[in-house]
Amino acid sequence: MMMRDLRLQANGERGFTLLEILVATAIFGMISTVIFSVLTASLSVSKEAQDKMEIMQTGRFIISRITMDVSSASVFPLSKQGRFVGKSRTRDGFYHDECHFTAFTRMYYGDGKPRIDQSEVGYYFIVPQEGDEVLMRREADVIETPVELGGSAFEISEKVQELKIRYLGEGDREWRDAWDSKESGKFPKFVSVELTLTEKEHEYFFSAIVKVPA
Repeated sequence: MMMRDLRLQANGERGFTLLEILVATAIFGMISTVIFSVLTASLSVSKEAQDKMEIMQTGRFIISRITMDVSSASVFPLSKQGRFVGKSRTRDGFYHDECHFTAFTRMYYGDGKPRIDQSEVGYYFIVPQEGDEVLMRREADVIETPVELGGSAFEISEKVQELKIRYLGEGDREWRDAWDSKESGKFPKFVSVELTLTEKEHEYFFSAIVKVPA
C-alpha cells in the first residue's frame, strides 16, 4: 500500500476540479467571441469593398457606353432623317433625363451583325411594377421618325439615382437642359453627362463631357 501511494505521488496524477473546468470554459468562450467578432468584421469589410468595386465598375461602364454612343452621333444616316433629341425629366427631386439620337454605333445584340452600321440609340428610364426605376438602353436598326421609337431595349442598371444630361450648341455660353435637332436644325457640339449611383445609402458620382462629331 505504501509503495502504491508513493508511485501516485511520483507520477503527480490527479483530476481537474470543477472550478478549474469552469474557468477554462469561460476563457475559451471569451477567446471564441473575440475571434468570431474579428472574423465577422473582416467579412463585412470585404463585402463592402466588393460592393464598392462592383458599383464603381457599373458606373464606369454606363459613362463609357453613353460617351461612346454620343461621340458617334451622326446627322447623316442613310435615311437622311438624322435626329438628336434630349429631354429633361425629374422624379422625386432627381434628374432622370433621356436622350435619343442617330449614330454610327452598334452593340450587335440579337442574331448576327446588323444590316447597316447606322442606328438609333436611346437612354431612358422605365418604372417597373416593383422596385426602383431602371435605366434602359434602346437600339434600332431602322431609322424612323420619331427617333425615340422602335428597336430593342435592354436594362442597364437599377442603381441609378440620377442621370443629368446637358447640351451646348455652337455659340452657346450656357448649357441647355433639352435639345431637339428638328427645331434647331443641328446637333449639339458638346454633351455633359452626370451620373449618380447608390449602394446601401452610399452615393457614387461619375461625369464626362463629350464632343459630338456631327
